[in-house]
Amino acid sequence: MENKRIYRHGHGFDEQHKKNQALFSKLMEHHHEIFRETELLEMGIRPKTTSPNPHIASILQEHVSGMEKRFAMGRAIRSWDPLFAALFEYRDNILLEYYSIQNGVEAKLTTNDPKILEILHCHNETIHGFIQEGANAGKRQSPKPEWLE
Repeated sequence: MENKRIYRHGHGFDEQHKKNQALFSKLMEHHHEIFRETELLEMGIRPKTTSPNPHIASILQEHVSGMEKRFAMGRAIRSWDPLFAALFEYRDNILLEYYSIQNGVEAKLTTNDPKILEILHCHNETIHGFIQEGANAGKRQSPKPEWLE
């Protein structure tokens, strides 16, 4: 029996969504060339995601830039996934800064709310999973805090 996904914030089919999805697919295809390390902060995280492959590093930078724009506009992705839906629902409680660095990107995500910090940690775990497993990880729901529906 097939699970029908419920998209809490719509199912994007516009050109920007297609472009973002194509970048994500390319990153998943080359996940074995991507490295991520995360520094845990008192009320946030500071992940650094890189690739020794300049082409993949460029795609990482373009992907993160696109996600930052979507985040700022509230244009959710993966809204069938409770964790990603929550990231967009609580985006006003998250400060996102990112920087292109040599071979990739460094970001800083912080919050003043301990519950939102749980969301940030689960999102970080999810991204590490994407990098370790590739597209297979993208097919399932992300880990989420117990309090999140």
